[in-house]
Amino acid sequence: MSQPNLYESEITGEFAALCGGAGGTSNAESCLTLAELTGGGYALGDSKPEGAGRQLRMSEAEITTFATEWLAGNRGPSA
Repeated sequence: MSQPNLYESEITGEFAALCGGAGGTSNAESCLTLAELTGGGYALGDSKPEGAGRQLRMSEAEITTFATEWLAGNRGPSA
């Protein structure tokens, strides 16, 4: 069975802003935007003006794998 083309899926609601990158700052310049797609998956965007209208789309499995691996590689030393 082939995977659906996520770029053909509709966005189901508003984008939510996930902020706090760029060294722990929480201004709008360090936000990732995220919205669910009809049929599953997510659209990721950039809150910066130069990122307007650009999206990366991932299935639930892809975004979960990405987040898990990114966190594993970017956590500071254990206390």
